[in-house]
Amino acid sequence: MAREKLQRKLELKPVSKYFGPKDFKATQDVILLHEELEAIHLMDSFCMYQEDAAKKMNVSRATFARIIKSARKKISLALITGSNIKVHEIKNEFHIAVCSNSNTELDYADATAKYIWIYFIKDYKLKSSNCINNPMYENEEEAACNVLPDILYDYKTNYFLLENIDYDLKISLIAKGIYPILQEEITEDKLVDIFQ
Repeated sequence: MAREKLQRKLELKPVSKYFGPKDFKATQDVILLHEELEAIHLMDSFCMYQEDAAKKMNVSRATFARIIKSARKKISLALITGSNIKVHEIKNEFHIAVCSNSNTELDYADATAKYIWIYFIKDYKLKSSNCINNPMYENEEEAACNVLPDILYDYKTNYFLLENIDYDLKISLIAKGIYPILQEEITEDKLVDIFQ
């Protein structure tokens, strides 16, 4: 029996939701989720321990660790690449991309699989899914790091589940505000559990 999903407590109301460099016009946005901003605030503004901050957000310590790691990577990347930081305004909404060998059901595969499933999760429930053709399928002319981040960004993807990832694809995804999550295997009914 699946455990009950916890409602995350997000109390921070940021004054501004868009940040960027002043010395030139940034061409990319890094999307910082509301929960990631909350985690940064608790850990770095209040100097809370992860265990205490996790309790305050009503998540497990492991989930909090994933949230804070994601937030810090995104902020670091934005500072290094001169990208804008945009705080995601709606709580508890995610688009997750997963490669699949099938367009009728999720058959977890690598980044060169024939299809990509885009799942929409809201309030920690699977709301909808969409299957698209993967432009990397049988594509030996282009590198995944030059193709997949733009495609996934167009579908408002927040997370990309993969069994393994090369460095170039990882950096390119993060630059677009898409956080790769390494997962040995995944099924559709276990997708939401990753974020609990």
